[in-house]
Amino acid sequence: MKKGFTLLEILIVLLITSLFALASLPNWQKSDGSLILAKEQHRLYLFLRRVQARAENSTEIWYLILNRDMQQQRWCMVAQLKNEMSCDCFNPDYCPPELAAHFYYPFYANKTAISTKAFYPQKLISFNGTRNSTDPACFVLQAEENRTLFSFSNLGRVRLKTFQPSTACNAGSEE
Repeated sequence: MKKGFTLLEILIVLLITSLFALASLPNWQKSDGSLILAKEQHRLYLFLRRVQARAENSTEIWYLILNRDMQQQRWCMVAQLKNEMSCDCFNPDYCPPELAAHFYYPFYANKTAISTKAFYPQKLISFNGTRNSTDPACFVLQAEENRTLFSFSNLGRVRLKTFQPSTACNAGSEE
């Protein structure tokens, strides 16, 4: 007697496996917005921590400036040394080198949005390297209906809060 599987047994296993895969596909697609938000929030958090570390090491004041283009559904962020001139992250070639600007461009620019009280040319936050502090401020990062609030306390702490309304910062709920 031969050992092994018949063609019919293999086809039945493939049919059952494909039915399970087909049933789980809609659930995987539903989490797309939350996965995009999680990845973008992680990248943005790392950028903000690098800016804080840069400010602490330089003992200077750094500005964080957000910009968005609603027509093209894109946004970006720049961290620069304190100056009367603000760098525009959509036109980085016009930013003078003495501002030591660092630019952040989202990986999912057309699938995420950002909302806050202040956009370019106004600064959103200033990082004080001497006192290791920041201005109390916040902004909301959104992907589909999923949102995360980035909150800055005056002690230099960055907190992330999920499931926040899109108007959390605009309504004055800063910490």
